[in-house]
Amino acid sequence: MTAIAERSTHTPPSLRLRPFATLALVAVVVGQVMGFLFTWLAPGGDPSEGNSYDKVADHRGAFWTLYAYGGVSMAVSTVGLAIAVCVLVRERGAVLARIGSVFAVLAGALLTAGLAAIAAVYSYATDTAALNETVGRGFVDYVNDHDGRLISLMAPGGLAFIVATLLITAALLRSRVLARWIPALFLVGTVLGIVFPSGTTGAIAALPSAVAVVLIAVDARRHTAA
Repeated sequence: MTAIAERSTHTPPSLRLRPFATLALVAVVVGQVMGFLFTWLAPGGDPSEGNSYDKVADHRGAFWTLYAYGGVSMAVSTVGLAIAVCVLVRERGAVLARIGSVFAVLAGALLTAGLAAIAAVYSYATDTAALNETVGRGFVDYVNDHDGRLISLMAPGGLAFIVATLLITAALLRSRVLARWIPALFLVGTVLGIVFPSGTTGAIAALPSAVAVVLIAVDARRHTAA
């Protein structure tokens, strides 16, 4: 009777969730690798400071590729994280985990759309086959001075990811299904990623969060083992 009365803080393994946990792990690893490359290699300087005509024109192909697929990496990674968290946290903290996962997917969608828009706008503006240099420079200056439509995607996406990070961290700490330092690392890494968004410094700052997300996905898969 005592054994029945006592409830474990760990969710029993469930083989039927293993394919989802495996998918989450693959998505997280792929997304984090792509995100690392985007953060490290993206031309044009710090994305948060805007992009000049010359910076984009000098690396137009790379700019489009890294911004467009950098956005895809966020979508892939956030979906993987959401699945992993929902598989991992099924008892204590489950409500927080599910709400946080919804915000994570929403953040990925908004940031993907925002980065794709940036990639398209600046790539066409600096393509001399479409616009001569004078007109292209004027267009880029106009976009930089009136970037509300781009911010309307990026800002809500960033805010949604912050909310997701807080909720997921709280859910993981409450659930006690993995070591407490992992969600703490996830939270710290997210903060560092906001402070240092790009370049070599940004890539290094993103490592704690990337490691934590992969560990969350690995632990989710481990919890579905027979």
